[in-house]
Amino acid sequence: MQQTRLLLEGAAGASLPDWALLEPGYRLGHYARGDDVFSIGQWQPFVYVLRQGMVKLSYSNEAGEEWIKSFIGEGDFFACPNVLVAGGKTDYAAVALEDCQIEQVDFAAMHALTERHPAWQRAIRQLLAWHIVRKEQRERELLTLRPDERYQAFLRSQPALAERVQQRDLAHYLGVTPEALSRIRKRLRS
Repeated sequence: MQQTRLLLEGAAGASLPDWALLEPGYRLGHYARGDDVFSIGQWQPFVYVLRQGMVKLSYSNEAGEEWIKSFIGEGDFFACPNVLVAGGKTDYAAVALEDCQIEQVDFAAMHALTERHPAWQRAIRQLLAWHIVRKEQRERELLTLRPDERYQAFLRSQPALAERVQQRDLAHYLGVTPEALSRIRKRLRS
């Protein structure tokens, strides 16, 4: 649970008590490139923390069209708020883009710790704040920036991931075709 502990204690700004209470709901998953961490329509009441590798979170329709909402790299986290907050099912999929090690923690156990310890409340509030800011930034970029500006923003905000993401996936993230992304990249290099 090393990466989860780093993330949550960093979010809390302090050591957190009672880690042993999370152990029954903890699992370290190993996923090969292309494996589903979870699919659309599942019950996944967990917080996932990436120890190694890269994951894409994406929506798709019945025709197989894909829209990538985000890429998750080492040390980062993801969870499906539709499950954790609303009690629904996953409305997007999580797929390993590289071989991954992912720590999975039961959210109900984490929530129970927030009832007992203010430091856990701070940690979860901070994770939620990070998630909200990330979603707000993504929404602003999609609504207000041209595709070339979205591409440049991605390069600035996630330079380590930018080198590892395949052009097809990056195009789906930016909302353009792979051919359009190729033209954008060529134009920016000139």
